[in-house]
Amino acid sequence: MQYRQIQFQPSSLRSRIGVALAIALALGLAVAFIILTLGVAILLLPVVAVAMGVAWWRWRKIAATIREEAARRDAARNERVIEIDYHVVGDPDRRRG
Repeated sequence: MQYRQIQFQPSSLRSRIGVALAIALALGLAVAFIILTLGVAILLLPVVAVAMGVAWWRWRKIAATIREEAARRDAARNERVIEIDYHVVGDPDRRRG
């Protein structure tokens, strides 16, 4: 099995400057991308907040409608009521003791 060898040759001033400029450009682009991303996030924050508020309001409205429908169904099931006339037997002034 033969291994490959890599030998770095001494670089010239011109290639060192090129590498330094490439690194500076890459770092600058990375920083610009981070700043742009944060700017967009800050601009979209109120939009997301309003959307969440609308979604929360609609969710509460839907939940209230579901609760009302469930209460009506329960009331419809318990419609059987027996009504009678009654009177109290005994002395009304006498207390139970």
